[in-house]
Parts: sequence; structure tokens; C-alpha cells
Amino acid sequence: MSQPAFSAKEFQRLGEIMYDARSVDRSDKVWQLVSAVQRVVPYEFSGCGAVDLLRGVDPSLGHSTYPREFCQLYMGQGLIVDPAVHRLLTSGQTVTSSADEPIVNEPKDIASLKLDFGIKTCLSAGVRGANGSCSYFAFSNFEAKQADKLRLLLDILTPHFHLSYMRCTSAWTPERPAQPGIVLSRREEEILRWVAAGKTNWEISVILKVSLNTVKFHLKNVFQKIGVENRWSAIAYWQTGEQHRIIPSVPPSDDRPPSGTNTLD
Repeated sequence: MSQPAFSAKEFQRLGEIMYDARSVDRSDKVWQLVSAVQRVVPYEFSGCGAVDLLRGVDPSLGHSTYPREFCQLYMGQGLIVDPAVHRLLTSGQTVTSSADEPIVNEPKDIASLKLDFGIKTCLSAGVRGANGSCSYFAFSNFEAKQADKLRLLLDILTPHFHLSYMRCTSAWTPERPAQPGIVLSRREEEILRWVAAGKTNWEISVILKVSLNTVKFHLKNVFQKIGVENRWSAIAYWQTGEQHRIIPSVPPSDDRPPSGTNTLD
């Protein structure tokens, strides 16, 4: 099975979305960020919101293009069993995806609800936040053959969406890290710049004229310093200076890279 891949133009669009996320200051602009996913993988419906794990999910809806009645019913009955949200409750992952949970686990009444409203293909992602505040992002009615590509795209972008969403829907003001021990070295920042540019570890090793193991070692140190699980989350936190707003459980359940990539090789 071939791995999903982005064209140079599509990867440029992802970079533009990540860059725009850093200056988002209103919730409607967060929705514009989420909607920009259509420029890479077209879909019919999308929605985003927040859940509070300390209050037994306690979901809230931010923006949605799903039918209003469907939203009311799903928020009341379906979100708590949504695979991505369920994994936030039961796993230690920072960024979760409904693709990680077999579709057979979906209750029949939820499957019927989706069928009634013409909801066909679905993919949702959740991001674990500080103090139990998490976000979720859902997309529906995209071409089935685009599912792997959309999943990879969400692995990359949802940490940026989460930081923007939480910044715009709360009175929280980011606190910049004061401890010099968590400041990245010049080499670590250099490597992250190349990661953000879409370079693989091997390409970075060639550019910097160091061994592949050295690049991997630096990235592992970065993950430990920032407290993340993969390269995409590291980019989001490093670019925004909001590393502490998304936190993995301790210890994390796994350190899988975004699906469909081999960029840690």
C-alpha cells in the first residue's frame, strides 16, 4: 500500500496554514484555519470544539457546517463515544485520531444517526490540553481514497489548530518559559527549521553534514525538552512559544509518528 504524499504546492499550503495559526486572535479565524484543509483534501462537513476531561467530557461546539439537528444529537449522545475523544480518555497520546480506533466499536445508534443525515466518510482528531482542556476537529464526506492523506494532514495541523482555538476561546495568557534549561540549542533550532520545511531526518543529515543518528539524537532531546511525542507537535510548540499548553500524559502510551510517514527513519 502506497503512503500518502503531499505535492510541493500542497506542502506549501500546509506551511501557510501553520504560519497563519500563529497570529490568530479570534475564534472565527480559527474556523478559517480549519476550513483551509479543503485546499488540500476536499470535504463536505467539518466542525471543531472543546471537551473537558476533568468534567466528564462536558463538550462545547465551536464552529460547524454539519446540519444543526445532527450537531445537537451528536453532541448529546455521540461525542463521548467518538473514537478520537475516547482515545483522549483512555490513552496517553497527545494527538489522537479516529483512525486509531476500529470503526466496529462505533455504537449502532450513532452509525444510524450519521446515516440519517447523510454523513458518510468521517475522520476526527483530538488534542490533549493542559488541565483537562482538549479540542476536537471532525471532517466528513471526503473521498474514501483520501482518508490516509487527511489523517496525515491532521497529525500535522491539529496541534496548531488546538493552540489557536484555546488561545481564542479562553482568557488564558501564555506564559513564556523562564527556565534556561528548556531553551533549545542553536543546533536543535536549526534542525527544527528544516523539519518545518518538510525535510526528512536523512535530508537534514546531508544538509548539516552530520550523521543520521546525530539528527535523531537531537530530535529526541527536543521532544524530551518540550514534552511532546512527535516532530509535528514539536514544530507547533516551538513556533508559537506555547509548549506547555498541550501536554501528554505521563508516561505517554506511545511515541508513534504521524501515520503514513517514515520521516523518523
